[in-house]
Amino acid sequence: MTEHIDKTQLLDAIRTSYTSFEAVLAPLSPEQMTTPGVNGTWSIKDNIAHISAWHRLLLDRLQAVRDNVDYHWPWNEGASDDEINEQFYQQNKARSLDDVLTEFRSLHQQIIEQVQAISNEDLNRPLSWRNGKPIWPAIVGDTSEHYPDHTQIIQDWLAKHNH
Repeated sequence: MTEHIDKTQLLDAIRTSYTSFEAVLAPLSPEQMTTPGVNGTWSIKDNIAHISAWHRLLLDRLQAVRDNVDYHWPWNEGASDDEINEQFYQQNKARSLDDVLTEFRSLHQQIIEQVQAISNEDLNRPLSWRNGKPIWPAIVGDTSEHYPDHTQIIQDWLAKHNH
């Protein structure tokens, strides 16, 4: 894995993968977006809410970098991603599609703005609260790698259910 990243490259990767994700969502009906069973019991809306939940955490971590303070993970050390994701699902499953989409787009824009506001130095600075790793791999994991993961899940489901 690369040890250093340029902010411009990072922003380009985020924007490109986000645009591809939005392109998959654009033609879908509200019924398609809210039908359960896309992955487990989740709908496409639930997948979007899941990404937004990770976006909120990322924004908190970006703020910690900008403020040069330690970030404290809000879960117990032993909490698995599956447990965290289930909690996110339970917190968001009753929300409306419009609310979820509006929040997702807003959080994405906030991430773009926060990354733009961070210097290349801060983007690549080793952080004690990340075991000496910089923040940028977390940004990549929650954006430009996360969007394609869910794009694939959604496309696979659509291929099975849109004959």
